Amino acid sequence: MTTSRRARPRSRRCALRLDHDGDEFALWLPSPDDPLVVSGFGDAASLALELTDWPVEREVLVLLDARRRVTAMLIDPPPLVGIFVGAVDLPASEVDFCQTLSIVVAEPPTDGPPPARHREGYHALRRWHVLQGLQLLDVILAHPERVQSLAIACDPDAIWFDEFEPDATGGEPADRA
Repeated sequence: MTTSRRARPRSRRCALRLDHDGDEFALWLPSPDDPLVVSGFGDAASLALELTDWPVEREVLVLLDARRRVTAMLIDPPPLVGIFVGAVDLPASEVDFCQTLSIVVAEPPTDGPPPARHREGYHALRRWHVLQGLQLLDVILAHPERVQSLAIACDPDAIWFDEFEPDATGGEPADRA
């Protein structure tokens, strides 16, 4: 049985700086010897809270494989990279992923249900992911003291309500080509 740590990156080591059509952003890669797993909403919320301490201006797009191991994190990616992440060819990001998690720090969580623009944005982003053969786990609005899951707020059958065992998924992520 393999064990992996909770979804809190221990290392804030320097991320690789990338450029896409003149827009700069960063790529953070976890250590292959120390997997970072997001098995449930608690792990996602913990990761989101951790990332509020990182030098992030807008969002972090977390790329995960079928076992929900983090394969990379795109820090403040340009909007087109965030929307078309399954189709964009980026240098140094040849990592396998079939799921994403968007952690937004530029929009603080709201009291009560999310506003219509957040719900509409979540559903639109989820549709774009489906068209690329990807699964959007969630869009989490993160603030240093609290988080808000748009998946839980907008979807009565949110992925977080399904049982998930990282070691029981079997097989490798499907080819995105």
